[in-house]
Amino acid sequence: MLRSIIPETLAPTLTLLALPLVVLAVILSLNLSDRSTAPSESKARETPRRILAKDVQSLTRQVEVAGSSSPGYFDTVLRKRLRDLLIEKVSLETGMERESVRRTLADNRQGPRLLGDLSLYQLLYYPPARKSEARLQMLRETIERLESWKA
Repeated sequence: MLRSIIPETLAPTLTLLALPLVVLAVILSLNLSDRSTAPSESKARETPRRILAKDVQSLTRQVEVAGSSSPGYFDTVLRKRLRDLLIEKVSLETGMERESVRRTLADNRQGPRLLGDLSLYQLLYYPPARKSEARLQMLRETIERLESWKA
C-alpha cells in the first residue's frame, strides 16, 4: 500500500516501513495488557437443593397418615423408607455394597454390631408402637439418631 503512494524512484526508509507495524504492536499490547491485569470475577456455582416441594408434601402427608393409621402402614411405608436411608448412609460411611448392608442389618445379631447403636436398630427393626403419639415420637427419635449416626 505504501508503494502505491511513494513513487518508485524513491526508496522508502526502514523507519517508514516499520512505523505502522510498531504502532499496531503497541495498540495490541496495550489492549491485551488492560485485559490481563484486571481479573474477572468468578462466581461460585450454587447447587440447587434436590428436595422438591412435591416430595416434601408427599412425605408430610405420609407422616400425617401414619399418625392415625395402623401400625402395618407405619411399618411398611415410613419405616421402610427410613431403613432405606439408613442402608444408604451405612453403605456410604463404610464402603460396603447396599445389598450386603441390607442383609447384614436384616440379621438381628449382625445388624446391631454393624450399627453400634442398639436403640437405633430397635427403632427400625423391632415392632412399632401401637399408639399414634408413640409412633410419631419414635419417628422423631429415629430421624435424630439417623442424622447423628457415624460409622
